[in-house]
Amino acid sequence: MSLKKVLGVMLASRMAGRGGSRGGLGTAAMLGGGLGKKAGLASMAYLAYRAYQDHQARGAGNQATGQTTTPASAQGGIGGMIGSVMESLTGSQGQPQPAAPETRTEGVSEDRITDAKALLLLQAMVAAAWADNAISTEERARIVGQLDAAGADDADRRLVEREFTQPQPLDQLLLQVRDRETAEQFYLASRAAVDPNTPENKAYLDALRARLSLSDSEVQEVEALTRGA
Repeated sequence: MSLKKVLGVMLASRMAGRGGSRGGLGTAAMLGGGLGKKAGLASMAYLAYRAYQDHQARGAGNQATGQTTTPASAQGGIGGMIGSVMESLTGSQGQPQPAAPETRTEGVSEDRITDAKALLLLQAMVAAAWADNAISTEERARIVGQLDAAGADDADRRLVEREFTQPQPLDQLLLQVRDRETAEQFYLASRAAVDPNTPENKAYLDALRARLSLSDSEVQEVEALTRGA
């Protein structure tokens, strides 16, 4: 698994639920009817969408081989969030859910995100998650479990566990943000990793927005992709 795929899984699963009670980047992109207007943000949403597609394909494979699966609304991570969002839209708890709408992906490429940038954005997510000093051992295990379910190997797990154990200082990470696109992507990764409604996380995101010199319109574009949190 490449760093970009690891990032896609982390974005789609919203750090195993830290980003909100329901929804996710992949979900928001699909249900919102598109992948965003800017190429950098669209690339991140596309990675999350691909992670969701892979999740769906694995679930179909399990059913074909007779393996039992937990209903989407009862699962953690990607499946659970897709299920809960669809339930909220249709009011059909416990009933079969319709397929997610098709997402327009023409012209959207993950190539804009290099492995180096993927690592930076992963580190941004971890730094944001530490903002409230509330990452438990159990939560780390859930996040690693999401990676395992997506086919991560030992190297992927070691990388993520290392970042949680030794998070990079924000000042050091921001030195690598040298253009507007990366600034928006950094903020999107950070916003996806936390519940913005707690005082600690809100303060962190407000300070980060200022340090990245993001405009109101740029923040609104990010919020549009994380809507449903």
